[in-house]
Amino acid sequence: MTDYTKFYGFTINPFNISTDPKFFFSSESHKEALAAMWYGIHERKGFVLILGEEGIGKTTLIHTIITMCHLRQSPFLGLIGKNTVISQMHQKVGDKVKIVLFHRGHVTFEKLLREILVKLKLPLRSEIKGTMMHDLYHYLIHSLTLGENVVVIIDEAHDISLEAIEELRLLSNLETSKSKLLQIILVGKPELNTKLRAEVIRQIRQRIVVNYHISPLTQEESRHYINHRLYIAGSSSAHVFTDNALALICRYGKGVPREINILCSNALALGFNLSQKNISASIVKKVRKENEMLTEERVHALTLGIKRNLFRKISYAFLVLAVLAAGIFFGKDSLRYFIDAQKTSTMREKPGTKNEVATPLPAPFQKIQTPGVRPSAVSHPESEIIIKTIEAKRGTSLSSIALNHYQETNLTLVDHILELNPEITNPELILVNQKIKIPEMNSSLLIKQSSSGICKVHLGTFATMKEAVRYMDEINLERGNLEVVPRKVTPGQTWYRVMAGPFAERDEALKAFEDMKQRGLLRSFQRP
Repeated sequence: MTDYTKFYGFTINPFNISTDPKFFFSSESHKEALAAMWYGIHERKGFVLILGEEGIGKTTLIHTIITMCHLRQSPFLGLIGKNTVISQMHQKVGDKVKIVLFHRGHVTFEKLLREILVKLKLPLRSEIKGTMMHDLYHYLIHSLTLGENVVVIIDEAHDISLEAIEELRLLSNLETSKSKLLQIILVGKPELNTKLRAEVIRQIRQRIVVNYHISPLTQEESRHYINHRLYIAGSSSAHVFTDNALALICRYGKGVPREINILCSNALALGFNLSQKNISASIVKKVRKENEMLTEERVHALTLGIKRNLFRKISYAFLVLAVLAAGIFFGKDSLRYFIDAQKTSTMREKPGTKNEVATPLPAPFQKIQTPGVRPSAVSHPESEIIIKTIEAKRGTSLSSIALNHYQETNLTLVDHILELNPEITNPELILVNQKIKIPEMNSSLLIKQSSSGICKVHLGTFATMKEAVRYMDEINLERGNLEVVPRKVTPGQTWYRVMAGPFAERDEALKAFEDMKQRGLLRSFQRP
């Protein structure tokens, strides 16, 4: 949700959870982690291990070191005077660095080796392990003579198997008498450290020269982190958050950048809906329990709840004033009568009483409680979308319908069908003879326009936040920004849409749509 961007005077969304090096915040711990990676790379130390809890900023750190290596910008400035081995290094920029990045650790050694050759643009003569190792070794020797340094970075390395870790030792053996030919950086959660203690892979443990654990931000760093992102977006915390709100965000976020981003973004979304230019502590408390970015429906529900509570408080205040006025005017006996009448009224309204009358919830609340709600953005009228209606057969699921209609299936295609059929409560369970609307893939379907006229392009839908963020990391968007919008599919299932935008005009969104389609990056047109 970026509708609040213009409302608060931002040029871009300051709290998007996607990895963007320009938002990198150099806390003390992140700065030293960056220096540790640089040290391992340019001193050709072989194995480097970087650990940190989920959401601490490991992937952002990876993209930052990649940017620095390409620009040859040393991170050691600012570490001068510290009593560490790293700080004693000479601040010179080393050899030209070639980096091969793996976004996930769940990969076999053979596939990892094959991908290294492909990404280094080497001819794949054979997929036999020995042949690939031989070709890589000769390439690395040649790179050394050219003053080039090859680095393999594996993100989410805690998912890597013990067998694959053991075989990584083969890559660490590629060396000359003076230095390692290949630098390997493993980045993952702290459980990777536990996995590396296994007896079967103790030899690779001995090869890890640099081992650094990223610490959470301190309370002061959390404040600086929020100000840093707001400054890049064209504002500051003093213009957006009250002091109490800022203190609560820093306490609730526990020094984890992703948690801080979610808290700030959700607070801004709710504040925007309430037309509050300054985010108060009460708004932060309202969004504290939200684990993901809020959908527009959830923001609407929270807003309605706040307004109803406010109306109730005002009503009670007027009631108290009326009772006091009556007491003054009619005497204390009349005051006792009003109090007794109010107690009786309260008991009648209390759930579970004999004379209870069921009062239906307002429509927005009923919509939130209904599984399979529509997504946050408002689509163009269905008249602009070509729709085919079919009758479901026994055993039909939305996945099978997508496969039959589009000759392929993925979560994005299923999401499009589900959007047009909000009565479906389970994508994998369709009633026999149920009428199912199936849309044709076109710009009217993928370009979403809000009531304010702002347009966004639906790029793809993913089952987990990690998949969505990984997808954003792999594409290079030329127009607009990227964001992840959670979509509640069932009470226990959430999907994640990757959206591009916002675009002030539909023509801008259409240009972005055509550009992404031509590059084969739209999941609606791309085979999985």
